Formats: sequence, structure tokens, C-alpha cells
Amino acid sequence: LHTSDWHLGKRLMKLDRMEEHEAFLSWLLETLKSESIDLLLIAGDVFDVPNPPHQALELFYRLLHRISTETKTETLI
Repeated sequence: LHTSDWHLGKRLMKLDRMEEHEAFLSWLLETLKSESIDLLLIAGDVFDVPNPPHQALELFYRLLHRISTETKTETLI
């Protein structure tokens, strides 16, 4: 499954988009499971800025952990 340009941590003006990012990552994990995806390719920008907010880092690392423990999917970033 090829994905790109997640831009975790991006805000829209003053609007926090963390809920959208959480929904996307939840959908992604469920798709990896339901479709028995062998490889997740993440191309482009994972984060929106060079020093992402702690919440964005936590979301990303939590997802990587869940992929490695709940699926047989390999991840290439």
C-alpha cells in the first residue's frame, strides 16, 4: 500500500487537525489488517514541520508499534 505526504501535526490556521490525523491512522491500520497488506510504503512528508509537535510524534510512533504488533505488514519509510 503506497501512501505519501501525511503532514502529521499540520494545523489549518488555528484549527487543530489532530482528530483528522487520528481518524486517518485508525483507518489505515484497519485497512492493513482487513486487506492483509504485506508492505506499507510511506513516501513524502510524514510530518508537516522539521520539529513536529509531541502529539504528532506520539501518534506516528504509536501507529508503528501497532503495525508491528497487530499485523504482519512491513513498513518502509
